[in-house]
Amino acid sequence: MRPVFLVTGCLIDTTFIPGRWKIRDMLSKFNVWCGIFNDRLIGPVFYDGTLTGQRYLELLQDVITNFVENLPLHQLRIVWFQHDGAPLHKISNVKQYLIEAFQNQVIGYGGFVEWPPHSPDLTPLDFFLWGHIKGKVYATPPPTLHDLRRRITGACASVTPAMLHNVQREIQSRVQMCIVTNGEHFEQDK
Repeated sequence: MRPVFLVTGCLIDTTFIPGRWKIRDMLSKFNVWCGIFNDRLIGPVFYDGTLTGQRYLELLQDVITNFVENLPLHQLRIVWFQHDGAPLHKISNVKQYLIEAFQNQVIGYGGFVEWPPHSPDLTPLDFFLWGHIKGKVYATPPPTLHDLRRRITGACASVTPAMLHNVQREIQSRVQMCIVTNGEHFEQDK
């Protein structure tokens, strides 16, 4: 049986100023979390303010516990959880939760199964999802924070199972490119 992956990550850690974006300001800040599992998008999950280790753990517990509980055992045994090397992902209680939830089948940095150093080339959220969402969300500047959230929700809803099947096929070719480049960044060559 082929392993399946639950790939997760955050999209926006920014502030909103009507009509434009400004990074690292303190007006209105929120984050968006999404996951991809086979042909299914999980999320978006919104959370306001600064993301701390405890808040990230609580988010994972809310979303992942529900996901794992509803997954047939034969699928749970072959699921690998993948996330990037963000500092919050390396906090001990987050790592412990993921190790227990996914039976040590966790890809990341800092004690997990490590991924090549230029993993954005291999991570579906980075090479597909965030670009897809941002293309729809930023087509015109959203007039309000509420509209921004609505656009993100709509962009996520526009992701179809067929699109995610194509993403899965793309991962295979990207792994081959990573091997050819000896683990180096290859996105510009694609």
